[in-house]
Amino acid sequence: MNTYATSSRTERRTSRSWSTRGRRLLGTVAALALVGAACASDDDSGGSDVAATTEAPATTEAPATTAAPATTAAPETTEPPPPPEEPFDVSLATLVGNPADTNSLNGVTVSPVDGNVYVASVAGNEITVHDPETGEVLDRIGPERGVNGPDDVYVADDGTVYWTDLLQGNVGMLTPDGEFKTQLVGPGVNPITMSDDGRLFVGRIFLGDGLYEIDPMLEADPIPLDETLAGLNAFDFGPDGLLYAPSFFTGDVLRIDVDASPIAPEVVASGFGVSSAVKFNSAGEAHVVNLKDGQVFKLDLEGGDHEMLLDIDGTIDNMSFDADDRLFVIAGNDNQIIRIDDDGVTELNDLGIGLPGGVAVTPDGTVWLAELFVMRGYDADGMPTTSFYDSFAPPGTGFAGASTVSADGDNLVVTNTFNGSVQLMDPATGEILQDVRTVPLPINAIRHGDRIVAAAAGGGNVVNIDDPEDVLIGELGLPTGLASDGTTLYVSDWATGNVWAVDEAGPRVVVEGLAQPEGLAIDGDRLLVVETGAQQVTAIDLATGETAPVITGLDFSAIPIQGFLPNGALSGVAVGPDGAIYVSDDGVNSLYRFDR
Repeated sequence: MNTYATSSRTERRTSRSWSTRGRRLLGTVAALALVGAACASDDDSGGSDVAATTEAPATTEAPATTAAPATTAAPETTEPPPPPEEPFDVSLATLVGNPADTNSLNGVTVSPVDGNVYVASVAGNEITVHDPETGEVLDRIGPERGVNGPDDVYVADDGTVYWTDLLQGNVGMLTPDGEFKTQLVGPGVNPITMSDDGRLFVGRIFLGDGLYEIDPMLEADPIPLDETLAGLNAFDFGPDGLLYAPSFFTGDVLRIDVDASPIAPEVVASGFGVSSAVKFNSAGEAHVVNLKDGQVFKLDLEGGDHEMLLDIDGTIDNMSFDADDRLFVIAGNDNQIIRIDDDGVTELNDLGIGLPGGVAVTPDGTVWLAELFVMRGYDADGMPTTSFYDSFAPPGTGFAGASTVSADGDNLVVTNTFNGSVQLMDPATGEILQDVRTVPLPINAIRHGDRIVAAAAGGGNVVNIDDPEDVLIGELGLPTGLASDGTTLYVSDWATGNVWAVDEAGPRVVVEGLAQPEGLAIDGDRLLVVETGAQQVTAIDLATGETAPVITGLDFSAIPIQGFLPNGALSGVAVGPDGAIYVSDDGVNSLYRFDR
């Protein structure tokens, strides 16, 4: 844990150094240490003038001279071991970055029963239960107990756990005796809370709008209170019995009388960028999260003199108070839980990789990893140098998230399947050079000749992003991986297992029947393929079409989230300027480097 008693951005940045605890060298590395013997004291005298004038006692005989053994030879030079040969087992990899124990974090609540911190994770497909003192994961509540894609979570006084399933649109409940059930509200269901008198409320965002009252037993139909309310996120009831909600897209804080007809939201505070959560402590003091700027404020709803409690480099999703008014803040894209109390600010766990997707290497050797709502660059030592966070900026004005990334010279092409964006950006400045939102469900995008082309899950094809009617190859099951030598485009089809080549002569199959191929990378006269169904990276000889394993023993995730694409996150592969192979493994939150 890292503890610090200030919320200033400068000191916060310094304290958030990337932990080396999770970095590992997998394999055998030999090290030799040479120890030099100390010189004799007479050799240390310089010219030995004093020693020359000192006579030895007459009765003292000079000691016999000991000759060096005749058989002693000069020490042999130890040659370094030869590099390993393909296929490389994963045990030979070097980790880049720090794998997290979770897969990006969203909603949070503190249980009134056991005092533990319950955290929802859409991408992780689970609710994790954490020790409030150490951040240790105590339990994982997943599909086996009815949970799917939870975005927010609430624990009632009797220990019943409620959650919202953003993509499927369900509200779920898990009783203390292990019984679970779900009820459909509508896609985008997200914030959830309960009033002091036991009434349950949810809202919808991104995939739908509205405020709803829910039967706590999930038996009676949901009651729509206002199906036009947009942008409601993590909300809470205040001491006046009214609901206080962030207006995600306006940066406002709203006050809502849930019994009014019609519902008439009142703006009580504003100017919080992307406001993502409003919560109250036991003193009835309101707090708000500014997701965009990574800030938490205690609100002064009377005079407007708000107090900043936390300011981090990343983004913040949600927060929750415990019975002792300790505030637990979720820096979800960093997979961190941060506790604020009278002793200051404490990071309960290390910043780490939680949603590894596409990987790319720019000419300067920087390794880029896409993690959906964040993208990081790593140096040659595997340490992060640059992070870009999705702050939900208007199109063309900022980084929009990345499920995949590819190098375009010094620039990067990034794709976010969730919001449908394909962007060309300058990582040196963060400037967005191009922003396209017209490709249906883009999974991946790269530079191919004079065009940027995208694999579109929505069309089952690969298209020119400047003109989606310009189709390079169509009638694919699920196009995922892309690679290009400037003349020939290579495409993997996850659904059929085929890898295609597209050139002036048209499309042709390079190899058939691979096991769920995803990321591609050209490696000299062969093509590397992340074969997720075989848990390996495979090489295709481009001259003969023969295949051979290159990296084995990987652990790709096999359980996609219901309501998302069947391949889940795209696992990527890239080759660095020095020939090293990089591959992302979403099953263990890892980015590996294999030296050759």
